[in-house]
Amino acid sequence: MALLLLAAIGGGLLPWIACARSSSVPAIAGAARAIYVAGHLVCHQRPERSFASCGYQWPVCGRCAGLYLGAAAGAILFACWRAERVAATGAVWRRRLLMAALPTGLLWIGEFALRIDPGTLTRFAGAVPAGVTGAAWLMAVARGDLR
Repeated sequence: MALLLLAAIGGGLLPWIACARSSSVPAIAGAARAIYVAGHLVCHQRPERSFASCGYQWPVCGRCAGLYLGAAAGAILFACWRAERVAATGAVWRRRLLMAALPTGLLWIGEFALRIDPGTLTRFAGAVPAGVTGAAWLMAVARGDLR
């Protein structure tokens, strides 16, 4: 549940972190800079592949932003989900996660094998399903719905 809470808060705040870099409150500006340093550990942070807010580049690229914002949306969606819960096996979840990662995988192959540039928004959109499905899987684990 802690990971889902982190996904919801972190992903939801992602567009605002760039704005926080220029905050007049030193603690907020320092925290934003620390998030950029942490983002560099998992992302290339190339400006031409990133979104911007308040004139500053986001701490992660468009693809990573899709994963994080997708996970935030998924965490909130599945935390509020009141439908009948149905347990699924690990094999079912592996297939779901693989299918959700397929758009990103195909885009990645297109970028490297065919030398196409799909653009930041397309990279973002391709990664959202993986983020949402990852959050759904974490919720299933947290609720004990895995068989």
